Formats: sequence, C-alpha cells, structure tokens
Amino acid sequence: MSLDGRPRKLALLAAALALAGILAGGQAAAARSKPRHARLRSDAAQVVVPRGQPVQIAFTADTTDLPEYSQSIENAVLMAIEQHPRIRGFPIQLNVVETRCGQDPDVDADDAAAAQTIVANPQNAAVLGNLCSFGFPSALAIYQAAGLVAMSGSATADWLPSPTLWVFDRTALSDGDGFADWYARVQALPTDVAWQSDYTAEFASAPQPFSDLYFDAAGLLLERLQQVSRRNGDELVIGRAALATAVRQTTGSIYGDPCRTQYRGSWRKKVH
Repeated sequence: MSLDGRPRKLALLAAALALAGILAGGQAAAARSKPRHARLRSDAAQVVVPRGQPVQIAFTADTTDLPEYSQSIENAVLMAIEQHPRIRGFPIQLNVVETRCGQDPDVDADDAAAAQTIVANPQNAAVLGNLCSFGFPSALAIYQAAGLVAMSGSATADWLPSPTLWVFDRTALSDGDGFADWYARVQALPTDVAWQSDYTAEFASAPQPFSDLYFDAAGLLLERLQQVSRRNGDELVIGRAALATAVRQTTGSIYGDPCRTQYRGSWRKKVH
C-alpha cells in the first residue's frame, strides 16, 4: 500500500510546488508592474528635494562691512522660519553665503562670485538678499540666468528694478518712491512694534534696521513655497518659474516693490 501511494503523494507535492511557483511569479510580476514615480533632478526649471532632506534657501550676509546688520537680519529670517518650519513636511535649511557692499572696491566681481556659489548648489530654491544695491546687478544677472528668485528687504536703489528681472522682488520701497519716510511709518505700525518687542525678547537686543523687512520677505517666501510645491512620491518638487510668479503676484508690482507684507501669517497693509 505504501508503494502504491508514494507516486501519488509525490505527484500532488509536485503540483503544489508548481502552483506556489506560479503564484509567487505572478506576485513578483505584479510588484514589478506597479507604477512608480520617476525620480526627478534639480535643474534650472525646478528644485527636487529628496525624502529626508531640507528645502534650502540662501541668505547673503556681509559680516565684513555690516556684521551687526547681517546678524540681526539673519535672526529675523530665522524667526520667520520658526513660525513656518516646514514646507509640506520638509524642514528648511538656511545657507549663509558671504557677499560685500559698497565699501568693497571689487564689489561687482565679489558679488558675482558669491552668486555663482549660490547657483552652483541646485538645491537652493531662492535667495534672501542681497543686502546692498551696489554689486547687486552683477548677482541678479546670475540669479536670472539660473531662474533663482531673489528677495531683498534693503536694496532700495531706484535703478535696480527692471521688467526683464522677473526673479527680483523686494519688501521695501525704492529711494525715489520715498523709502525713508515710508519706513519710518512702517516701524511705527503696531504690528511692527510688536515684532520688534518679540525680537528683543528672543535675542536680548533690539533689531537693526531692515530686519523687520527681511522677516516679511522670509515669511512671504515660505508661504509661496508652500503654495507652489508639490509631492512626487516621497520627493518635493518646486517649480522655479511658478515660485517667481507667485511671489511677484503677492507683492503686487511688476517691478518688485511691495504693496503689503505679513506679520504672524496675517496680511497687513503697508503705509504708503
């Protein structure tokens, strides 16, 4: 009886193994055929942030000529990041790059070199700066070629804006539009006074001029990054042109002069 039953048992075992192989093969094929998101790369058109990596923003400091201003403005930017610490779940990283102002006889060449350093990192989604108008045009030409949005709260020269500089915006009026009188009234606004108090409490010193305007610039930028970014699987994709358009539409001017700015996420009209 055992001799007669053995071939049958072996045949059943072989059939079972064959069926298991078919099922396993089908599952593997199904897994292979499951649609996957194509991996993208950062380039002149977009920034692609891999899973677990930060959204990077450059800040142009000048610790040689303007150390106190640079530190105060950087603090203000960090305050804005504290209030909006993530873009669709991705943390934010501030990359500080040294630039120079008018005291530097080679300011154009030095700021162009700094701009090249910034655009050489394709993960930089935008630039907060430059601090000074002098030397800025040479940097702006490089930002423009790379499609990199640049937002300044202190470069107020009348000759900076241009319809062709679609990457340039600022949260300050130009000198010719009455920056000095305008800024004096801005700093007297209750929301700005409250912000100055918050800054002093956090850093044990009063903010330097222009710091509040960079807080506005950083907050505006972070909100627009949130608006235009999208998920591609586990990556974050930021279109450079879309970001430039979103920022420009918010400032309300084709020349980069602002009509309003933000405090704690709430829009407040600027005094004109």
